[in-house]
Amino acid sequence: MKVVVTGASGFLGSWICRVISNEYEVVALLRPESNDFRLQGIENLEKVRAQIEDWPKVIQEAKGQVLILNDWWGVGNIHRDDERQLENLPRIKNNANAAVSAQYKLVIGVGSQAELGPVHGEISENQPDNPTTQYGEAKVAARKLLFDATSSSKIRTVWLRIFSTYGPLDSSGWLIPDIINSLIKDESKDLTHGDQDWSYLHAYDLAQAVLTIIDQDKIQGIVNVGNPKTQKIKDVALLISSILQKRNLLKFGAIPYRNDQVMELRPVCEKLTEFGWRPLVEIADGLRHMIAWTENSNVPLKLN
Repeated sequence: MKVVVTGASGFLGSWICRVISNEYEVVALLRPESNDFRLQGIENLEKVRAQIEDWPKVIQEAKGQVLILNDWWGVGNIHRDDERQLENLPRIKNNANAAVSAQYKLVIGVGSQAELGPVHGEISENQPDNPTTQYGEAKVAARKLLFDATSSSKIRTVWLRIFSTYGPLDSSGWLIPDIINSLIKDESKDLTHGDQDWSYLHAYDLAQAVLTIIDQDKIQGIVNVGNPKTQKIKDVALLISSILQKRNLLKFGAIPYRNDQVMELRPVCEKLTEFGWRPLVEIADGLRHMIAWTENSNVPLKLN
């Protein structure tokens, strides 16, 4: 089976390629200018560079069976309320239409917890949309476009609602890599009080979830992908500082909570767990590995 992945050079895209290439032939669809350092060393992977307006043609000519639409402009926090988020939508629609035309068997779109806004308690896969950012609104719109594009075909369609992820190859600008980078440099790190109860999923486990979806024909629709075992953000920060022995650099309470601060993320991943998927990477093991890789990028990405 051949799997085509857009956004393959990014953090999550590269992990998806790394894991599923152990089972399937993978085509990584990249922009001409994309830095592909995250894809180095992956076997059974073909890289195809093309301008984004040519991606539908590449998708059709690849003759794949699975398309994973992982590309997205404006994932970083600084772009969350940028109106350019909506510019992602035509590309998602055009690429989905190309998969329909080429008779792919499965199309997977990549969403976010941002579709839900502030929530409390367990989060089911039929949780109503309530986005509070342009990013969240654009993701909701992209999901609707994707399902509309494939509704009249026989293509199985899945929308990954992804909760917080971490792991080697992650970018700065997110809590875990920022804490690690600050402490390694002996710099203090300002934080909130850290009472948020959060779902942190290692990128390896996310990629394994994608593999489960590819293999299980009955999985479709919105699929929560997160860690049902939550952690207080303060405990995660303290664990990092304990590994690095730099507790004194954490400044809890230096940053106030936002007005729309999400204090609790408890995803219920019913569609995945029904087929035996569960997170395998414990948070302590994942953080130790990520710290080791951050200190020395020659550390193998494999967790065993």
